[in-house]
This record gives sequence, structure tokens and C-alpha cells, in this order.
Amino acid sequence: MTTTDFDTLAGADARPLTAPLLRLAALVAILCAAQAGTLASLVDIWWNTTTYNHGFLVAPIAAWLVWRRREEMADLPLAPALGALVPLAGFAVIGFLGEVSGVNLLRHVGFVGALMALVPLALGWDFARRFRFPVLFLAFMVPVGDFLIPGLQELTADVSVWLLQLTGIPVYREGLMIELPSGLWEVAEACAGIRFLIANIFVAVLFSYFSYDRAWKWALFLFLAVAIPVGANCLRAYGIMLLAHMTDNALAVGVDHLVYGWLFFSLVMVLMLWVGGRFADRRIEDPAGGPPVETIRTAPRGGFAAIVAGALILSGGPALAALTVPAAAPLPTEIAARIVPGGWTVVPTDGEAPDRWVPRFGSADRVEALRLTDGTHTVDLHLAAYTHQRDGAEALHWSNRYDDDTIWKRAGIGTLALDTGATGLPSPARRDRLTAFTRNETGTTFSSRLVASWVLTGGTFTADPKAAKLAGLRARLTGGPVQAAALALSVRYDRPGQRAAAVAAMEAFLADAGPVAGMLD
Repeated sequence: MTTTDFDTLAGADARPLTAPLLRLAALVAILCAAQAGTLASLVDIWWNTTTYNHGFLVAPIAAWLVWRRREEMADLPLAPALGALVPLAGFAVIGFLGEVSGVNLLRHVGFVGALMALVPLALGWDFARRFRFPVLFLAFMVPVGDFLIPGLQELTADVSVWLLQLTGIPVYREGLMIELPSGLWEVAEACAGIRFLIANIFVAVLFSYFSYDRAWKWALFLFLAVAIPVGANCLRAYGIMLLAHMTDNALAVGVDHLVYGWLFFSLVMVLMLWVGGRFADRRIEDPAGGPPVETIRTAPRGGFAAIVAGALILSGGPALAALTVPAAAPLPTEIAARIVPGGWTVVPTDGEAPDRWVPRFGSADRVEALRLTDGTHTVDLHLAAYTHQRDGAEALHWSNRYDDDTIWKRAGIGTLALDTGATGLPSPARRDRLTAFTRNETGTTFSSRLVASWVLTGGTFTADPKAAKLAGLRARLTGGPVQAAALALSVRYDRPGQRAAAVAAMEAFLADAGPVAGMLD
């Protein structure tokens, strides 16, 4: 559609739309330029994480939702709403806090929230209210939901084991590992169902917008859009294991595992949409948006002021964050050796499973690992140190893992109460329980590994991720210590009854160790 087409949408009463749209385009361009790093982070996640591939579609869909109702723009004043500078400033602060604390979720919320606030700033509150759904729909650009994965894994394993037992199939479960007489299964992160859950919510929100006018129908359909995928994923996992068991692993393994899973999910989604369509309030091709929103006629002035004020707010946060970027501080040599207490000696490792333990801290500036013994107890010590925290190289980062995903699989995560002695380490520690397994003609042999860990940021040790991020934020804003580290102790054991002995080995080490707070000095 050309500019002339826009200008004649409402006949004699039409007002040119070129200036408001150019104003919005200018503000969006300023946002993308000022927060290019955050935008690149979003694009990277959308591209490399299949769960969030839909992020590329959100803005085009929102624009199309406005376009299909474009005739309604003709009776709107489209005057800049300088009051939108208030929420814009709020989202700018959120983005700034995310930038300096290293919390990507805050950065992404700040960026997308600012994008939403630019709509009323450039086009007015009347436009934002009339097209409130397309504006709010932009929130799907934020990649959020991974925190649900551990809980969904546990639920999937619980329900699958329960259904297998009801079926009469012998089951042995060790964490997220499920052993049947015909084979061994792992409820991996990909089996949590988070991809289908988020995709289903995305589709369900759009479907509700096109189909429903009543709020209770929205609420019920969106509830089902969450409950049905979660339940369906549990049935999918059970069905795949049952099918493989009944066919002696001739079906539902390898590629079949994925094909059957997505066919099942697709069938569930189509069925849900078909049922939802039976209760639609209108045809899907009919205009949506509910009753007309009363407009407030405002003189279309202040466009240049909106652009200037918006530009200052959008660029202010990134500029201030750049001023607070810390310089790298040198790390001392042999950091881990400073923690080793008297009476404990280093012992070699043979590097063979299940003896090998190599946590994944690829972004660390230095990684040190020692296996220590006092003649009675054996403890693995792992340290990942950072000269300073920056984007992608943080003591707390999604890519940092204590399982190697080859030999050791994560079976559970939580907290572990420990007597930390005079070390200054807080209790409880973060707890990771890992599982390794080998299967042969005589059966499956499991080994377990208990990991207790802490994070050092801003000169403070903690096992609480929120406290660690706040300590790092405080240090960056006040010029505090910039070095950071992740410290972990681990003990391997072969039977569940030996877990108490593993805890005792860690406490024996901590009882002999001195204060560890100054290990990076």
C-alpha cells in the first residue's frame, strides 16, 4: 500500500499517516541501535534455540494484525503521547539493571517493553488502546520458560514410571534415568515438553484473539493450552517407552522417537484447536478487537519532542552501563591450592568413566580441578575463575553445568545443608545430583555423584542465584571487587545408601579448610 492509499483510507476525514509511522520507525531504529547487544542476544536465542524460534514471527504477526484493521486508523488522532515516556523510562531502567547485573531476562524485558512503550509514544494512547492486542502480543519476543524444564522433567519421569507400573512393566528409576527390562531411558531436557508447551501457548493466544470475545473463554482455553501439553508430554514419554518395550526396541527409538513425538504433539494441537473452534464467538476471518474504544481527540503536535526525549531515554541506559564496565583484574596463580587444608594431598585421576568428572565452564578465564584425600575421604574440588564478569562469561550463566552430558547426567538439583566450618561458605549449598550408568549383558550399573557449589561475586560467597546477581550488581555500581568464581566440591558414590558418607566426606574437608573468601586476592 502506498502513502496515497494510507492518506485516503477514511475519505475526506483522512489525515496523513506518513509522519506518525516515520516517527515510530525512527524511535524503533534508535532503540535497536542503542541496545544492539540486547537485540543480538535475542536474535541469537531465537535462531539457536528451537523453543524460541517463534520470536522471529512475533513482530511481523503484530504488524499484520494491525494491517488487517487498518481502516480503523483513519478515525484516530495518532498524536504523540509524551506520557508514554514514563513507562519507557521504567523499561529503560529494567534494561540497564539487566545489563550491569548480567541477567538476560531483564535485558530482554527492558528491550521488548521499550518497544511496546514506543507505540503510544509515537502513535498515541488511542492507537495503543484500539490495537492493544498486537502491542501486548510483542511480549512473546521475550524468550522465557527454561526455568520450568527441571520441574517438567521430574513430572514426566514421575507420571511415566507410574503409568509403566500400572501397565505391569518392571521399572527401576534413578533420578531421571528409567530402566526397563528392554532398555534404559533418560528423561532429558528435550523430553521435558517445554518446546511444545510454549508453541501451544503461542498458538492458543492467537487463536483466542481471533475466536473469542468472552473473557472466561479466553481464560479456559489458555488454561487448557497449558494443562493439555503438559499431560500430553507425559503420555508421549510413556507411550514411546511402552512401544519400544513391546516391540523389543524395533520402534520408537532413534529418529522414530522424535517423529512419533512430534506427530503426537501435532495431533494434540489440531484436536485442541478443533474443539476450541466449536465454541468460537465469531468466524476466524471476522475482525477482532472487541467493542470500539472511545477516542480522545488530540492535536497532532510534539512529534519532534517525542523523538528527542525517547532517544535520550533509550540511549541513556546503555551509555551509563558502558561507563560501569569493569576492567579485568588479574587472577593469582594456583587458586585451588590455596583452599587445600593441611593433611589433604592431591591424588591422580585415571580419566575413565565413571571416575572422570569434567564440569562445563567454557567461558571461565581459568579452570582448576583437584582430587584430594586425607587417607579416609576423597573429594573432588572444581574452581572456575573470572577476571571480571561480562556478557557470556559469568560465574552464573545458563551454559555452566556440573554434568558433562556424556558420562554424568543431571538427576536432580536443589540445596544441601552442610557444616561449612570456618570456611565462611554459607549453608545450604546448591546441590546437583549426577548419575552415570553402564549397561551390559548382566544389567545396568549406576554411579552417583553429589555436588555442592557456591558462587563468589562482589566479594561475597552465596548459593542463591538472586543474591549472587545482586552482589555483582552492587560491586559494579560501587566499584567493588570485579573478580568472580564458581567453587564446587563433589564426591562419587555407588549406592543410594552411601549418600550420607558423601556428605560426611565434604564436611570433613570443610572442617579442615580455613577461610576461603580471600582466595582471589
